[in-house]
Amino acid sequence: VSPALPCRPAPLPPLPPAARAPAMSTKPLLSDASSVLPTERGFARQHSGGDDAARRASDEEIALKHAALVTTFREGRTKDYAWRMEQLAALKRMVLEKSEEMIDGLQQDLGRPKLETFLPEVCGVISEIEFFEQRLHKWMKPERVATPGSQLPAQSEIVREPKGVVLIIAPWNFPVMLCIKPLVAALAAGNCVMVKPSELTPSAERIIAELPKYVDPSAVGVVLGAVPESTALLKLRWDHILYTGNGAIGRVVARAAAEYLTPVTLELGGKSPTLVLPGANVQVAARRILVSKFMNMGQICVAPDYALVHKDIEAEVAAELMRVMREWFGEDASKSDSLARIVTKGHAQRIQGLLESAGGEVTALGKADIEAKFIPPTLIRSPKVDSAIMTEEIFGPVLPIMKMDSVESMIEHVNAGEKPLALYIFGPPAAAKDIIARTSSGSVCVNDTIFQIANPNMPFGGVGASGVGRYNGKFGFDEFSHQRAVMYRSTWLDPAMRYPPYKEESLQLFRKIILGPLVPPAVKKACRFLVAIGVGIAACAAFMLLL
Repeated sequence: VSPALPCRPAPLPPLPPAARAPAMSTKPLLSDASSVLPTERGFARQHSGGDDAARRASDEEIALKHAALVTTFREGRTKDYAWRMEQLAALKRMVLEKSEEMIDGLQQDLGRPKLETFLPEVCGVISEIEFFEQRLHKWMKPERVATPGSQLPAQSEIVREPKGVVLIIAPWNFPVMLCIKPLVAALAAGNCVMVKPSELTPSAERIIAELPKYVDPSAVGVVLGAVPESTALLKLRWDHILYTGNGAIGRVVARAAAEYLTPVTLELGGKSPTLVLPGANVQVAARRILVSKFMNMGQICVAPDYALVHKDIEAEVAAELMRVMREWFGEDASKSDSLARIVTKGHAQRIQGLLESAGGEVTALGKADIEAKFIPPTLIRSPKVDSAIMTEEIFGPVLPIMKMDSVESMIEHVNAGEKPLALYIFGPPAAAKDIIARTSSGSVCVNDTIFQIANPNMPFGGVGASGVGRYNGKFGFDEFSHQRAVMYRSTWLDPAMRYPPYKEESLQLFRKIILGPLVPPAVKKACRFLVAIGVGIAACAAFMLLL
């Protein structure tokens, strides 16, 4: 965007000067992924060097789409309950009508088994929409809150208002669910929304491009493209930005948002550890760790990244993990129809590079095939602690296992790294509670994996380097709403001491009311004595009446 190009263009003369794009570097924003954390290095390399893809939308076209959304929001109709419910119904209809296309398309994009698309991308989204439909009317009502006695007579309430025009930048790993679920929350909150789907999953991108055919096209826009289009979007002024992806690009989004002090929700990732303690059900733990590790070929932000296993059970756990892997996928997992594929050859090469430098005892079910974007399910026992696979987010079907001397050493290991998006603990609940109390993570699941993010009554989000903000159910509605404090004051009581000219006696009275004592201790004591006498007399009188 040229510094002279209005981000909210000519048809809207009342716009403030701040709606213009600031003077910024012509270098694509998403190419600038410097100062990354160790967990983000692999993904940062995937984004280095810019993007040579042909433009699919010019800066001017994107700015005009943005301006149209601004106009719609100013008209005010998105605040209406009926309008919001219509959008939710339209999204549900779209998901149901497009469900088979989603399943087939994500088989093409990610080689994903049909069940792995149907459950999260179809069922998960429908469940979220229905959760909102059943509760939206209640959530939209002003929330009455208490008013301090010193401010009476008055009534206080919190009114949840839409923030305005929202930008959602969706990822490629669950390209429908992680686009539609935040869209549900944003529309339910009464916002207009611009959606940028991932270009790495073209079949899913084509489905998302049809959103305006279902929902109000003046309130929901879609921009297709890659780095240049994302860069142009980030130069515009938004009222909220939600980005799902890796932390390297999350910083770029945050820096762009800072130009206008735009609030952000950053759903990132990191290295989510799994702790296996003495007393854990090893057979169940092995299945539940692996089903999340290998779902979508490990390309899940909350997948178990590595396992810390107590030394007393490490051999048993490793043996059970290998037994389950062979039972599910055989000795050559490339022949299994229950495994997806890596999204690009570049990401497959990234994971292969992590394996080659890992050290330790490596067991893989087959051979890597970069051209086919296949990395075999792999266990690594005792990898080098300082290897890339133990410092970078893996995002693939590789599970390192570290033998730990004690639960204390597990806690120290977790706390030594960045705060993870998820923490998984297999073992007795009492021991798990102690670990939870001494660590920090976006979420925790005890004796299972991933289930915590599927509960619409709990927030989904990170902490520290794993993310900012949250959504899921009511938390998403609140994330895209401005919680406006509103107080209604009465006029019948209006003490003169509040107003100038101020008097010393007013100060003394306020001092006694606020700091105390309003009633001297001796008077309080006398009052308590008189009350006690009165109660005694009343009790005696009642007793005499009974006689």
